[in-house]
Amino acid sequence: MQFSKPASWQFFDSWNTETVIDRYTYSLEVIFVSLLFSFLIGGLIAYLFMNFPYKQRSKVKNILNFLEGIPDLLIIFMIQMFLFTLYREFQIRLVTMYGLAGKEPLIFPMIINSLLPSLFFAQYLIKVMEEEFEKHYILLGQAKGLSKMQLLFSHLTRNIVPVVSIHFKTIIFMVLTNLVLVEHMFVLDGYIQELNKLLQIQSTSPMNIFFYVGVFMLPVILLERFVSLIGKKFGSVRGMDI
Repeated sequence: MQFSKPASWQFFDSWNTETVIDRYTYSLEVIFVSLLFSFLIGGLIAYLFMNFPYKQRSKVKNILNFLEGIPDLLIIFMIQMFLFTLYREFQIRLVTMYGLAGKEPLIFPMIINSLLPSLFFAQYLIKVMEEEFEKHYILLGQAKGLSKMQLLFSHLTRNIVPVVSIHFKTIIFMVLTNLVLVEHMFVLDGYIQELNKLLQIQSTSPMNIFFYVGVFMLPVILLERFVSLIGKKFGSVRGMDI
């Protein structure tokens, strides 16, 4: 069949270039580190929240709900204007925002990409933790004199891993959505720009588009499946059907 001949797979040669691979690895690096930041920051917020006095928790929840409800584009724009004003007025450059002369920033897009996913994860984690704290094994641990930190890290964390792993897909989707905005707004030469250029070429075949998107999504899908398997593993140990 003509479809299986090497000549019909020339799109791989167009992808297998130094420029495309650099864009590909750059965007994947931003995605994976952003996911790591989202879990670390969201987890830190949630664990700090559980140590707040009960009277202060409602105020923290209101702040998180307000911040999580702000559109992604507005938050990115506000941060952009703040950093620009800081540099213009005080000559202080905290981070490199824009991709210029082939030098792409790393820290800034990772931080921006992880902001809203972190808030989402923190809100969900807080909800799960509060529900878990009402269960009998927590009450039993408190009766035995275990500290709140011991209960959080030694017992509660292991029990919420299966439930938390279910929402990993949502966090991935939020990070990917933010990546599109960040690469466009800050002129980053990442893989999203490569896909955009590909779609603008009228002669591009559907197989070409499928290959470019598939190669990009494959590592993300594999990571999602890995996290899902971890959740199922923890769930099976505790008799949970995930």
